Amino acid sequence: MSSSSVVCVDCGDSSEAVEWGFVLLARHGWSAQLGEAGSDPEWRCPACNLRLAESEPWEQKGDDDDDERQRGRRLRVLLVDDQVLVLRATASMLRELDVVTAGSAAEALGRLAEGSHFDAVVSDVSMPGMSGPELFVRIRERYPSLAERVLLLSGDSYGASLLCTAVARREGIVTMPRILDKPVPRDELVRAVETIAQRQLPRSGTFVIGEPAVAGRRTNAK
Repeated sequence: MSSSSVVCVDCGDSSEAVEWGFVLLARHGWSAQLGEAGSDPEWRCPACNLRLAESEPWEQKGDDDDDERQRGRRLRVLLVDDQVLVLRATASMLRELDVVTAGSAAEALGRLAEGSHFDAVVSDVSMPGMSGPELFVRIRERYPSLAERVLLLSGDSYGASLLCTAVARREGIVTMPRILDKPVPRDELVRAVETIAQRQLPRSGTFVIGEPAVAGRRTNAK
């Protein structure tokens, strides 16, 4: 497998990577944006992602702006990731939305406990202390309606599926949130968030636990 140079669309900085190395790039703060069909993705390096994130208002606004938000309210998203550069880069990708960030699942639960309203929760899967699937379980217990609007992101789709399966079987949960592979193209991420925020998540987009049904035999969720 031959290597290729990934070049930042803004500053021209580059990183050597192979095709399957995109996950590693995402973990180091690189982000990808798809162009027209058939074209190569445009990459942005961690430094440029950071500058872009800091130059645009993506953090939570004050509660005094409630009336303004109701007149032309943007979807409000709770974004959770323990890696600061990835967190800021992802927030920048969702810059059309009202994004509130949390650096851990515990911090995210704290935000929710404050009584803040969110249209969707987007969380990394693999985090120290409490994983994204475990955060989903807590949200499901405390905020059932919000649990229908959780989206998971992972740089290791196979490992994420195994973790979701283990958590679902342990907790007796039939469906888990949809998992998007990192790096997620910006347009795909925005569409996915808008879809779950409007509670229109298609059944095919959920992660279902359990064996396929066999004719004449019913299967149990656990």
